[in-house]
Amino acid sequence: MTTQRNQTGLFLFKLGAGAVLISMIAACNGDSRVHGTNDASASAAAPSLGTADEFAVLAGTTVTNEGPTVISGSLGLSPGTAITGFPPGSVIGGTIHAADAVALQTQADTTIAFDALAAEGCDVTFGVPTDLGGMTLSPGAFCFASSANITGVLTLDAGGDPEAVFVFKVASTLITASDASVLVTDGGNPCNVFFQVGSSATLGTGTRFAGSILALTSIALQTNASVVGRTLARNGAVTLDSNIVSIASCRKLPETPASPILGKAFSPSTIEAGGSSTLTITLVNPDSNDAILIAPLVDMLPSGLEIAGAATTDCGGTLTTTDSSVTLTGGTIPADGSCTIVVEVTALCEGTYVNTLAAGALLTDNGPNVVAAEATLVVGPNCVRPSLEKSFTPDTIASGATSTLVITLINPGSSPSDLIAPLTDVFPAGVVASGTATTTCEGGSVTTDSLGSSVVLTGGSIPSGGSCTVTVVVTSNVEGTYGNTLEAGALQTTSGTNAAEATASLTVVDLT
Repeated sequence: MTTQRNQTGLFLFKLGAGAVLISMIAACNGDSRVHGTNDASASAAAPSLGTADEFAVLAGTTVTNEGPTVISGSLGLSPGTAITGFPPGSVIGGTIHAADAVALQTQADTTIAFDALAAEGCDVTFGVPTDLGGMTLSPGAFCFASSANITGVLTLDAGGDPEAVFVFKVASTLITASDASVLVTDGGNPCNVFFQVGSSATLGTGTRFAGSILALTSIALQTNASVVGRTLARNGAVTLDSNIVSIASCRKLPETPASPILGKAFSPSTIEAGGSSTLTITLVNPDSNDAILIAPLVDMLPSGLEIAGAATTDCGGTLTTTDSSVTLTGGTIPADGSCTIVVEVTALCEGTYVNTLAAGALLTDNGPNVVAAEATLVVGPNCVRPSLEKSFTPDTIASGATSTLVITLINPGSSPSDLIAPLTDVFPAGVVASGTATTTCEGGSVTTDSLGSSVVLTGGSIPSGGSCTVTVVVTSNVEGTYGNTLEAGALQTTSGTNAAEATASLTVVDLT
């Protein structure tokens, strides 16, 4: 055995092959914590997860979520039944199992894995509550007599071995500070990192965590915390808030870039016709390198769903919208992180609107998304599109007599509907205007052409939940029946266009 003292007052004891390298803070520092690393022959072993291998999130009592959480892998709950917050959260590349046979078996397999980790020997044992922040550890089994905290960065150095295993056995709680990180370096696989927690685990806001947590009680992920691995709680709840939990890297060799993932959600997922919902598209990068978009990401909304406000993104790049699409050109998804596109949408008529981004829609230098992203917005009831009605009074006149044509503009919405293009009604040949046209549409002006062959409403507003009219007296000297039609789409307003045509007929008879 050789002994060295470095410049920081740290004594280093170098033992033979297969032994643990232990360093102790000098007593003059007043810190009795033991920091440990070990070489490639460490005793840590990965447990068999059974059916839990395919689960990113598992809880015993409840799973609750707020915000656009993306779970890549399955989500399970047993024996509890309450899973809330999906949407706006989304589960991709997996299935939700609540109190079914699959979830029950997954809990059983998680218990077996939990007990197997508990039975492993310890390469290094920590006594008092220990903060692992700032440490660099080699593969091995690390035991904690009480709690473990992580402030800053914990680096797990695999030493070039993709099969290297790290096991952390924590007697009570595991807590990370805001923006803490657990990083696996030098060819390691985050899915060979296991934290067996004797009570509960809490990941602080913005934490980036590599590894699978198996907790006896509960697991809480605070806002924007992300996990490359699993969060498996045996007896308690899992709480989520705008998180990413992904097992994608567990299905790939470490040297292969992990494909990006797309998630999407509407919030709320049910609105009244004419109301608005926030569409959030989440771009997830489970790889340890940034993912750069190499082609535009285009989301085409289903027919009837429309953009209702400005779109925003924190992905960088350039974001553009049309009435029915949003496009991100360029941009970067951070390593082991995510970014979002957010836009308000609306639908003017009832229906179920399914919005899908296909596999391959997101193209990055780490590859394409391999799983489609889908979200559903339910709208009801009725429509808030404006509509048109028209009538002649009387609808039968003698040749040379007059009739009053009334065009009624109807707005069933809860806000005024403003015309954004002129409404033009062209009379059938043989019918002409014989008097001044008027309107009750506030702010609008109405005119007839020099030949009296049409009437035009320019500008104006239709009151909320009400109507306004265009009125003009017409005549004809030629007997016959004249059909007067305004086509679908003739009325263009801030709340959409008329979906159905409006038709009225005037009959002219010769009484001589």
